[in-house]
Amino acid sequence: MTDFQDASITTAAMPRSRMKLALAWALGLALLGWLLSRTPIEPVIEAIQRPSITIWLITLGGLLLSYGLRGARLQVVLSLDALHAPPRRWLGLRTDALRVILLHNAAVNLLPMRAGELSFPWLAARELRLPMSRALVTLMWMRLQDLAVLAGLGLALWPGLPLAARLCGLLGLVLCWHGGWWLLRRCLARSTQAATGWRGLALKLKAAMLEPSHHRPAAWGLTLANWTLKLAAGATLLSAISQISWSVAWAGALGGELAAIFPLQGPAGFGTYEAGVWAGAAALLERQSPLLAHVVGAALALHVCFLICAVCAACVAALLPQTAGQPKAQGDLPPSHPG
Repeated sequence: MTDFQDASITTAAMPRSRMKLALAWALGLALLGWLLSRTPIEPVIEAIQRPSITIWLITLGGLLLSYGLRGARLQVVLSLDALHAPPRRWLGLRTDALRVILLHNAAVNLLPMRAGELSFPWLAARELRLPMSRALVTLMWMRLQDLAVLAGLGLALWPGLPLAARLCGLLGLVLCWHGGWWLLRRCLARSTQAATGWRGLALKLKAAMLEPSHHRPAAWGLTLANWTLKLAAGATLLSAISQISWSVAWAGALGGELAAIFPLQGPAGFGTYEAGVWAGAAALLERQSPLLAHVVGAALALHVCFLICAVCAACVAALLPQTAGQPKAQGDLPPSHPG
């Protein structure tokens, strides 16, 4: 058992964990209650029934395709084909990678405080036979990559943003990315692999940044395609339900995804996600716009759609064959290139 696992089950950590859990539930329920208090229940029920079958199929199809893109990204980031042969492929995707992605996605969607993220190292170790440290490094990298891509999409596509502001924002994002990496290397130049605390965490981050497969153009392209497709699918449903323009709905979908990064999440993310969608749409609508009354119902419908898809996909993942091949020998941490 690793030190990380030991720390997570110590008696001393239990009261703090329960306090964080209670705070997460309270925050989520409070946000959801505040949003619902501003929205009559009848429009919420009507919102769920409003989209046509075509709109629902487009949304569900976009979500399912995004799962496939995430599975393909995991294959690239981990160089899985170089480790061991897949138990089976489905439309070119490794079924073991799909199992990890779908089960992890369900855990992230259902557990509060993003506790489902902790399932990734365990799933990767069990399904892909990776060392725990390698799985943790990979998770850190993918979340950083997600954040960078979401920020880039927001700057590039936010409705009404002047061109000069877009270009300056994108340039600033690139400079922050490379500047942060340069600063990390300087701070950890003399640190050893035995470092603990924040230095140990930073060393794992450094290993993630040094792993060559993480920087493959295919990994960035798949991440961009995944978020573009998921945001577009969400915006399509939000627009159909709330009658706001597609561009405003896209901003709402982006707001919901950015809010989901916040660690204090309520049960199944309820409350924080809807607040993010509402904030994203409200930023582009007039303060007293009657359309805002429909945004919360639309956000709830989209959120429920995400949860149902996540659970159904996880059930399908449980039926996929597990890996039977033996991995090639590898170290605890990813190989690093000079520099």
